[in-house]
Amino acid sequence: MTTLTPTGAGTAAPPAKPGHRKTLTPGQPASTRHLDRNHLVSGIVSRRRRLADLEAAMAASCEAAAVRGAPRAIRVDDRGTWDRAMWQRYLDAAARLEPDYGPLMRRLLQEIDRLQRLLDLPLAA
Repeated sequence: MTTLTPTGAGTAAPPAKPGHRKTLTPGQPASTRHLDRNHLVSGIVSRRRRLADLEAAMAASCEAAAVRGAPRAIRVDDRGTWDRAMWQRYLDAAARLEPDYGPLMRRLLQEIDRLQRLLDLPLAA
């Protein structure tokens, strides 16, 4: 690697000091060569919980928008009673809220998938 001096001249960078990088060798104990499965599971669980919370918050916001102007005979908790206008308000709210919720939800799904793939790796003997 070349570094620039204040005058602009290039000089060779000093070599990295030995021992700065932790490298794993075949003789090391297995505990230092594997991923902590409990940590991976904990990460998956926390991300799934966060995703469920986001989904619930978005659904609640959409339901609140759907209820506005709905007839009294329609029950929010029974979507079988919803009329077409109510469903349209729900979908309009979902489309409006997607930029706020969608990117974070997709990122959480990707992280869950990545952690799950690490967890699915075979255990080292």
